[in-house]
Amino acid sequence: MSEYRMIGSGIYVHPNVKIGKDVTIGHGSIVGYGDQSDEPTVIEDGVIIGAFCTVHLGATLRTGVILDDYSKVCRGAQVGMKTRVLYAKHVSEDAQIGAHCIIGGHVADRTVIEDNVTYMGEIAHSHHNATLDWDETEEESPVVYRGSFVGVNALIIGPRKIGPCAYVGAGETVRTDVGEGMILVGGQIQPLAKYRGMFKTRC
Repeated sequence: MSEYRMIGSGIYVHPNVKIGKDVTIGHGSIVGYGDQSDEPTVIEDGVIIGAFCTVHLGATLRTGVILDDYSKVCRGAQVGMKTRVLYAKHVSEDAQIGAHCIIGGHVADRTVIEDNVTYMGEIAHSHHNATLDWDETEEESPVVYRGSFVGVNALIIGPRKIGPCAYVGAGETVRTDVGEGMILVGGQIQPLAKYRGMFKTRC
């Protein structure tokens, strides 16, 4: 395990955390939080963890990840190379986030977000059976494919598939898949090409 740089005080790093080179951990952050996990927490080279962040046991932060202040990455979650998790956002259990993403919304458990995605929305499971216990309910989660954009406060409900290279406007409610090269704005799905460059994905 390499030495890491601490900014401030009140930092806790669990002995089962594997830390790479040039890692910075901010004031009041906890790395290796939670129940024991069979998988180690892995923090690769050049990661920056802001103030008051929580990284659970069993999480993985790849090279160059940035966690802004008050962020949380839960057990089994993976955050890909040079991805940034913005202020106070959560990456829930077993979520998989690719490289070079911008994460500005909470990511529900088991969600898959591929490379080069800007995700500013929210995710809600369908909860078709409200009688089930919260901790025992596992529903399929969304997939946001490479190069897609999900706008601020867009709500993805259930196991929707977005992209590749799709665009979901701010505030939209996503109840169906948004296919490759398509855009959802004003409640309608249309080809992105129709907008002649007015809206751009990351492809």
